[in-house]
Amino acid sequence: MGNRKSKNWEKKRCAFLNEIAADSHFHRAFDALGNIHFFAKNLEGETLFFSRGLLAHHGLQQDSQMLGKTDAELTPGAWAMHYVEDDQWVIKTGLPKLGILELWFDEAGLPGFYLTNKYPLKNDQGEVIGIMGTIQAAKVDLETLHPSASSIMPAIQLLREELVRFPAMEQLADKCFLSIRQVERLFRQSLGMSPRTYWMKCRIRRSCELLIDGRETISSIATLLGFCDQSNFNRQFRQHLGLSPKEYQRTKSRLHPEECR
Repeated sequence: MGNRKSKNWEKKRCAFLNEIAADSHFHRAFDALGNIHFFAKNLEGETLFFSRGLLAHHGLQQDSQMLGKTDAELTPGAWAMHYVEDDQWVIKTGLPKLGILELWFDEAGLPGFYLTNKYPLKNDQGEVIGIMGTIQAAKVDLETLHPSASSIMPAIQLLREELVRFPAMEQLADKCFLSIRQVERLFRQSLGMSPRTYWMKCRIRRSCELLIDGRETISSIATLLGFCDQSNFNRQFRQHLGLSPKEYQRTKSRLHPEECR
């Protein structure tokens, strides 16, 4: 009896879902949550559903501009590859991947930390037909994202402040009253990266702010942030963002392209 009742409810639920128009599906509930974005993609990675906030986040005005777009079309190459790798893991395993701390462009066009959750979308036969998830800006107090982050917050803060020269690992460890090995382990456990990689990402983010501001030349930005020369700065920038400083500035700067230096 209970099993028959359950099947009846499944039929009702399916019928109910089939009647909902695509532009008024459950993802619309996220429109009022400005700091949490929703997305759903098919197996090809094409975006089919998304909250209004995600649309605005990419600088788009109409749903048609984002409908069917892949990560490669919405985000610079180097980052899109990481997103696709996570998608493929969820699709292959059929399991959710939660609490992914990653870099993503914010509304100002600057890379920042975001927390992403991804879930498999399955049909009635249990086959994965896509993924859905949420994206939310990760606050500076990373200990709220991962319990172990609180232990290394002094080191995290120092790395954010010392953007010209990488502090010695001994200094980072002393700040946290931990051993060097413990600091390295907690960084990977909390942030998924080494202290030096985190430090480099902080430098790249600061360089993005200066590029958008437009008052410093690319060469002077490289010097201000302690890169040995502009070539090294260009190489590190492209490695992290998938485009050169000049390309980034032309895309994001408030200046006209021809004014970018």
